[in-house]
Amino acid sequence: MSKIFALSLGLLLSAQAATVTPSDATPKPILPASVSAFNLGNWMPVTEALDGLNALKPAALRWPGGNIGDEQNRTPEAMQTLKSNWTLLGQPPLMLQTRVFSRDAGNRSGEEAKNTPEDATELVRMAQGLGLNVAYYEIGNEPDLYATNRSDPSWTPQKYCGVVRAQRAAILKVDPQAKIAGPAVSNPNSYLDAAIKECGDAFDLVTWHLYPSNGDGSDAEAFASISRVTDTVERVEKLWADPATNPKGQGKPLAQGVTEYAQSYRSDRGTHLSDAVGGLWAAEAALRMSESGAVFNPYFSLMATGNHGLLDDAGFPRMSYAAFRELANYRGQTFGVQSDDADLWVHASKQDNLLTLLAINTQSDGKTLNLNLPGYRVIGAKTVTDGDVNADKPPRALRIGEALTLPPLSFTRVVLKASP
Repeated sequence: MSKIFALSLGLLLSAQAATVTPSDATPKPILPASVSAFNLGNWMPVTEALDGLNALKPAALRWPGGNIGDEQNRTPEAMQTLKSNWTLLGQPPLMLQTRVFSRDAGNRSGEEAKNTPEDATELVRMAQGLGLNVAYYEIGNEPDLYATNRSDPSWTPQKYCGVVRAQRAAILKVDPQAKIAGPAVSNPNSYLDAAIKECGDAFDLVTWHLYPSNGDGSDAEAFASISRVTDTVERVEKLWADPATNPKGQGKPLAQGVTEYAQSYRSDRGTHLSDAVGGLWAAEAALRMSESGAVFNPYFSLMATGNHGLLDDAGFPRMSYAAFRELANYRGQTFGVQSDDADLWVHASKQDNLLTLLAINTQSDGKTLNLNLPGYRVIGAKTVTDGDVNADKPPRALRIGEALTLPPLSFTRVVLKASP
């Protein structure tokens, strides 16, 4: 008996079975910007990884990603670099951050910080002059951390909302069709609640970030934190609907966006970020955001941001890249599916007579996947693990039969066709 056959047989014998069946979820259109959006920064060597990045089919970009937006001014040179990278990536809709925070000394370079309403209008003019497709202007980045991480306790939600209203009014004078996003808090918290109460009416898109951990917990704890996606979407919906918690925005439709997310916020630590757990968690988060109704959700980040980034500083892919490459196939409309195994996360999309099933095995053991989807037959299946990515191997084909065997900690895409 060969070692490869023995390994395959051992995996099959040890695999637990999971059955996937249709659910009664109502089908709805899949917005590409909800599952294939990314934070972009001028420090990223886009031209050196262009083929790999375009394989992700970027559907939206947020610029400049992260807190660099409150460290650097929006200069003509920076905007030109943005246009170059944006063009290379297919010119998808953009979210542009305005600058809000500044220290007394201004920029690190000593230049005066350009964070006034007039500077916001200059950003709009530059974007218009360059022909950029701007979906939203997001006012600042993580204002809830200005008091702590930036040692300026004056930045209450009330002060931030004053800036929002001033920048919004200035932007709309230049572009009456512009849409405003915020408050882009670092995690769902009381600052988000206070901003909704104080200036909910000023936002066309309510934004927040999601970083459940710093990578210290167990794998099980990391995967369990996925519930915070839908919990927060539902919580914001309740805040928005209640006149007591959203007194100024009543009657205005709610749209939500998660404009940064990853399992861990620690760029200097790979655990649950650049590893298999981090990649699988991120893909599942994107899918749950999309299905729960969040419409503009850029992952943090596209590439070359420490242990954040789908590609590392040298351009090599991580498990998160492999997962988001598969999400590029999640289009059309949702098709409700459910798994009888809570550790196997499943989602499906329908386009014409094809059904694409995505299955995420969160366990360190293999699973036998039984598909009970009447009217459809499997025509192909591929799976990928962190080991495959690290060995620079493409997703491997699975043998089509009565059941599919999913490797431990894997992302699998199964394509089915409607039976004639």
